[in-house]
Amino acid sequence: MKLIMKHLTKIKIYSVLLVCSLFLITSCKTTKETKGNMKSYEAKELFSLVVNNSLEYQTFSGKFKTSLPMGKINVGATGYLKIIKDKKLQLSLQVPLLVGEVLRFTVSKDSLVLIDRMNKRFVSESIQDIKQTSSFDFDLNNLQALFTNQMFLAGKPAITPEDFRLFTINQEKEQALIIAKDKYLNYTFTVDYTDHIRNSQITGNSGKTTINWSYNNFSPLGNRSFPMQMGMDIKSSSNKLSLNFAFTKIDLNTEVEIDFNIPKNYNRITLDQALALINSMI
Repeated sequence: MKLIMKHLTKIKIYSVLLVCSLFLITSCKTTKETKGNMKSYEAKELFSLVVNNSLEYQTFSGKFKTSLPMGKINVGATGYLKIIKDKKLQLSLQVPLLVGEVLRFTVSKDSLVLIDRMNKRFVSESIQDIKQTSSFDFDLNNLQALFTNQMFLAGKPAITPEDFRLFTINQEKEQALIIAKDKYLNYTFTVDYTDHIRNSQITGNSGKTTINWSYNNFSPLGNRSFPMQMGMDIKSSSNKLSLNFAFTKIDLNTEVEIDFNIPKNYNRITLDQALALINSMI
């Protein structure tokens, strides 16, 4: 029993770290996974092809499998990702053989709710407050883009072909790098010979934090191809988190409900308190 509880505690910490880290993003290694040579394009044409390869959807509902490393063992977990495009996103992590749902993370254009079911606690913050605390304009649209294999710039609702002049494009034999920079962040999107994004790398100008998000196993979905496997690697000055997840089912444009309900008798903590607790325990 003590061993199980120890692992449950680690699962809780790992899960909370995962979703909190998504709002404290900035630097990482580049992943190159190509199987052919790039075609010869004008830079503007390549940029438009990549933008137009973006998944078309109004709602997204996906189930994925992942493994949470806990010391010398890996604990299997199931995740559920729901998106109502440009409105809400919800991520749920479950460990079915032990406790069911351990964490639920919901974000809209103006608010974030994180529910820690293991300890009956919750975080509820406004996006505006998070932006001021983190010193950059990261929001729902950017998080949505990472999960759906799209380019983004903090503060922009979406990237269109007309945004070409905001980026620098370096074409190489087996890949192309689409690069941009703003006041707080550096962006590098690695594109392969199929004109799909294979890696999104976002680096903070301070160099203290990094996110590297890789995309693999592209399969038909709707009228596009979509990566059924993703890898996330987040590094900061005090923490490191790596997670791979594989989608087993995705439905597009079906009815999706996302709520912000918080269970009664849960204790409220701030996002900073949640991160401080994590740092003290890992």
